[in-house]
Amino acid sequence: MTEVLEARRAFDSARAEASATVARKRAQLGLAMIEAREKGGESQATIARKMGIGTQQVRAYEQAYRDWLRDHPGEPLG
Repeated sequence: MTEVLEARRAFDSARAEASATVARKRAQLGLAMIEAREKGGESQATIARKMGIGTQQVRAYEQAYRDWLRDHPGEPLG
């Protein structure tokens, strides 16, 4: 039974790491979108069209970046 419990802990740890990685990458994408709008003059609609997603999804990625800043003060994103 010890092996089962150890395997479960390893599985839970891997799942948590994967979730953290996805959250970080989502925030990086949101930042890239914000920078494309602010520095490159792209609109949310243009970004969405070029990516094949809806504008609401662009807003969600941008919000993920703002949430990251709030939840991880001082922690580097990259």
